[in-house]
Amino acid sequence: MKYFFGIRSNWIFHHLNDFLTIPLVATVCLHGVWLVKKDKSIRLNIFTIFSLVALFSIFFEYYLPQQSHRYTGDIWDVLCYFLGGTAFYLLQKIR
Repeated sequence: MKYFFGIRSNWIFHHLNDFLTIPLVATVCLHGVWLVKKDKSIRLNIFTIFSLVALFSIFFEYYLPQQSHRYTGDIWDVLCYFLGGTAFYLLQKIR
C-alpha cells in the first residue's frame, strides 16, 4: 500500500496487521472445521470469535509485554482485534 497507493499513515501500518489478524486466523480455523466435518454450512459463532479476540489480546497485549521489552501493550491493538473479529463475524454471514 505504501508504494502503490502512496499511503504514508503510520497509524494504518502499525494497526492494519492487528485488524487483519483475527479474520485471517478465524478463516484458517473455519476451513479446518470444514475439512474435518465436511460441512461448509458451518459458521463460527460469536462466542468462538470473541474468545479468539480475548486470547490474542491477553497474550500479545498483556502477557508478552511483561515477559520481554521487545513487546508493547497497546489498547489500540486490542480495539483492532475486536474490530477485525466483528468484521469477520459479519462477513461470514454473507453466503
